[in-house]
Parts: sequence; C-alpha cells; structure tokens
Amino acid sequence: MKKVIIMMVALAAVFTSCNSGSKALKTELDSVSYGIGYDLGLFINQRNVVMEGTIDYDQVINAILDLRDGKEKMGEEEIYAYLNEYFSVRMPAKKLEAEAEYLADIEKNKNVEKTESGLLYEVLAAGNDVKPSIEDVVRVTYEGKLKDGTIFDSSYQRGDTVEFPLNGVIDGWGEGLQLVGEGGKIHLWIPSELGYGMNGAGQQIGPNEPLFFEVNLIEVVKEEE
Repeated sequence: MKKVIIMMVALAAVFTSCNSGSKALKTELDSVSYGIGYDLGLFINQRNVVMEGTIDYDQVINAILDLRDGKEKMGEEEIYAYLNEYFSVRMPAKKLEAEAEYLADIEKNKNVEKTESGLLYEVLAAGNDVKPSIEDVVRVTYEGKLKDGTIFDSSYQRGDTVEFPLNGVIDGWGEGLQLVGEGGKIHLWIPSELGYGMNGAGQQIGPNEPLFFEVNLIEVVKEEE
C-alpha cells in the first residue's frame, strides 16, 4: 500500500489540474510524469477489477490533490488501517454473500446438479465411457467467466487445446472433469472454496469469487508405456 502513497506524492508534485485534458509529451518531465500516472492508474484499475468496478475515480483524484496541498482528510496510519480492514474483512464478507446468492440462483435451474462438495454442474454432452480419474491428464478446450459474465480465460479465443493434470488444477475443475467422458461437454459453477478461495488469482479473480467454466473434454491423455 505504501507504493500507492509514494506514487501519489510524486504524481501530486506535477499535477496541475484534474481537468487539464490530453496534453502532448513534449519534455522529459512530461514523459516521466505521464509514466508515474500510468503506473498508478494500472494499480488502481487492478483494484477496480477486484472491487467489481465500484471505485470512485473522482475521490482518487481528490486524494491526490489533497495530498499535494497538504489537506488530507485521513491520516496515513488511519488510511492503511481502513484499507487493510476493508480488503481483508469487509470486501471478502460481501463477496461471500454475493457468491451465495449467485450459486443459489444457478442451483434453481432444472438441469443443474450439485455434488457433496458444493460444485454445481450441467452435463451438456456425456461423451463416451472413458472418464478421467484425478490422476489423469486431460486435453480440453474451455472458457472461464466471472459471475458477471466477464471472460477471464478462454482457449476458444486463443484457438488452441490445452492439457491439464487434474490433480494440478483447482478442486472444482478436478472434480468436474471426472463427471464426463471423452467427447463430453460440461458447465461448471465452482464455489470459491473449490477455486481460488480468499486469495483470488491474478488481476481479475478476487477473493471469494465463484467461477463458471464451459469445458469440452477432448481426450484423456494416456502415458506411453
């Protein structure tokens, strides 16, 4: 979090107006200043993804200008404590509540089934009798989405197939792919506890985030003897 404060201090030193509009990068200082703003913007945008687009950018700008002018509305220690409590306690609790509502709505669909672990699934095509075990490697095509429909990973878009060891992926994947045979297709709604849990993953998957996958099981890959 201190990285943010350092960047804000540097940005505030060259911040002349929150409504300055687009300006050409004419000097070395222009480029450095723009780079600092860009670096800060990337960090803020990453947080905005985790917060599902709820950051108020006007307040971000206000904080930068207040810091520049020495008129901060919160002290540094107070800010750190508040942000830490929000991101480690409040937001995960809100995410859990939203996850429960989302999965409860999915479970109402007549073709959706539920395992003992809480995994929700719908078999779109059963495939043949060759089903993988947790020790197997599978070759698949797939697409993963957040609960709002945002695609975070897609072999369809890349135009490729992917091989995974089922004991090397998230629990929901490992369990779900055992429910179809080669040539099968399945939808998986994976609770966060069977996914990435409290830690999330990367820039898009936040804490306590349920995941949706469409997976085509092309082949159970056998090791050569």
